[in-house]
Amino acid sequence: MRAYLIAFCLGVWLLQQQATLPAARGLWLLPLASVVLLVPNFPRVLPETLRRLAVALLCAALGFGWAAWRAGLQLADRLPDHWQGVDITVVGVVSDLPQADPRGERFQLDIERVVTPAAPNLRRIQLARYWLRDAVTRTPSVQAGERWQFTVRLKRPYGTHNPHGFDLEAWMLERGIAATGYVREHPLPRRLDARAATPVAWIAATRAAIRERINSTLGDAPYAGVIAALVIGDQRGIPHEQWRAFTRTGVNHLLSISGLHVTMIAALAGWVLAFGWRRWPRAAERLPARQAGLLAAVMAACAYAVLAGFQVPAQRTLFMLGVLALAFWGRREPRPFSALAWALFAVLLIDPWAVLSAVMWNSPM
Repeated sequence: MRAYLIAFCLGVWLLQQQATLPAARGLWLLPLASVVLLVPNFPRVLPETLRRLAVALLCAALGFGWAAWRAGLQLADRLPDHWQGVDITVVGVVSDLPQADPRGERFQLDIERVVTPAAPNLRRIQLARYWLRDAVTRTPSVQAGERWQFTVRLKRPYGTHNPHGFDLEAWMLERGIAATGYVREHPLPRRLDARAATPVAWIAATRAAIRERINSTLGDAPYAGVIAALVIGDQRGIPHEQWRAFTRTGVNHLLSISGLHVTMIAALAGWVLAFGWRRWPRAAERLPARQAGLLAAVMAACAYAVLAGFQVPAQRTLFMLGVLALAFWGRREPRPFSALAWALFAVLLIDPWAVLSAVMWNSPM
């Protein structure tokens, strides 16, 4: 089974190496190729090896087709060319932590409704709202989790193609950002709800509240930004001097939410609950303390990964913990390589572009 999972992941990786998206008509051949699964096992070594090789090639083709289908959906959601630079009125929810700079504030907006007639239905855009020149105070006006109505002017995502440089266009494609643009101040933007009743809005608002609590409690403490980075995965509060020192000493990777942090939280939560569960005889009779601790560990890891932005290293560790927890729950001996293969498969199933991320391979477990 591990070989088939790895073959699927290799197919996803192969699609990401293509210069152009393959034609969708080739995907219809995959159901026909799946007849190889109906071939029975052979008693001889050579025919059985060929059968397994055929199944592995089918899994690689499925991974290739899955990544191609996901990429096609993302590209189809992009802003059409003739709508670039045209005013569009949209209603949406701020789905990420806004970032302020000397020119204004930037944020992601998950669009719920397009007010402008005949305008394209976009799902997620990245916007900038610039400060007014005559503004006395320049404080952020957009908060995470709010629902707003904006009139925006958009363009398709573009990025430089310098060798070994940051690929902005691929980064936006991975996050489902269909267009970028800025907010028009006429007509005036309207805040419709201080907290939208959606899971994405609740998570974004909770992360913002935690960041605000950290900043208000620590104030001008030198490592307030580090604490925020370790708790909610927001590294934008770390001063440039500190970040340069962390980079030169080789510890900057520890400031991103990685497997080390998720595992530590999960182990602590599981141990605390199991410790208390053993001292509650009535509960221990219904559910063993070990299994209760496993549930607590997985739930704590899931909550921490979501609050930290559900980054790729956190996803990988969460799925690995889930596989190991299922093995312990079924009283089986877990195999680390199998857990890693299943975690890699789950991550690429959710996010096929994660295979291109350096943190996918280099961050600590």
